[in-house]
Amino acid sequence: MFKNYRLLLKKEFSGYDLAKFQKDLLAGVTVAAVALPLALAFGVSSGADAAAGLITAILAGVIIGSLSGGFYQISGPTGAMAAILMSIVATQGIHGVLLATFLAGIFLLIAGIFRLGTLTSFIPAPVITGFTSGIAIIIGLGQVDNLFGVHSQGANVIEKLSSYQTLGFTVNWSALFMGSLVILGMAFYPKSWAQKMPSSLLAIILATGAMLIFHLPVATVGKIPQTIISSNRLVLSDFQIADLQQVAVPAVSIALLGMVESLLCGASAGRMANKPLDSNQELVAQGIGNLL
Repeated sequence: MFKNYRLLLKKEFSGYDLAKFQKDLLAGVTVAAVALPLALAFGVSSGADAAAGLITAILAGVIIGSLSGGFYQISGPTGAMAAILMSIVATQGIHGVLLATFLAGIFLLIAGIFRLGTLTSFIPAPVITGFTSGIAIIIGLGQVDNLFGVHSQGANVIEKLSSYQTLGFTVNWSALFMGSLVILGMAFYPKSWAQKMPSSLLAIILATGAMLIFHLPVATVGKIPQTIISSNRLVLSDFQIADLQQVAVPAVSIALLGMVESLLCGASAGRMANKPLDSNQELVAQGIGNLL
């Protein structure tokens, strides 16, 4: 396993020069610009906060990227994971999410060590398409509160949508205006501009500027963290065996989802660049990254 990792490193930096570094630097800046708004959004949509999303993106990018089994694999918070994490937060709180993620990291590490990464190649394409499409619908419905500036309650999307009957649905027009403006801006953003400035990053800058200038009454995602050591971190001594039993099934779901998504994305990027993905090494990287 780690012998293969050393070979990957040797290939990665063979003939490395200033020109390649400049391309890597530009790619890194581009990915960071896109990942910033996504990390903030996924942190909030998962039931945690914006700081959690940003810290996760930083740690995952450095750790998993350093140990990765692919040349063009990008790691960080994912929208698909939010659907699972929301239900855990609703029933067990943020500490349940931390423990479930820790267990998922162990499962991923074991899967990589026992070379189970190749099993994902047997998953039918329609299953993957249906699964990811369903996740997209759940994420979209889960953002109704933020887009319209309303409040809901419930452990899942159906319960939250149903709660509008009792809680009411009073639209915050400032929030809806800003959200619609961002959606339209990203939809019609010129592709030629995206090479220099990602549409999602520009939308965040303009929307934040408008809110500060016009003092619009809209909710914010929270403060930017000043440290990568969050106050809401995992403390294993605080958990009991019963807690492990409650998060065991969600942890398996997280591990399987992380396995499928990371390996499919890595394999796809590898085919485009004609550089194969070491799926088992990638699972080891994903496992260590999620543990930390």
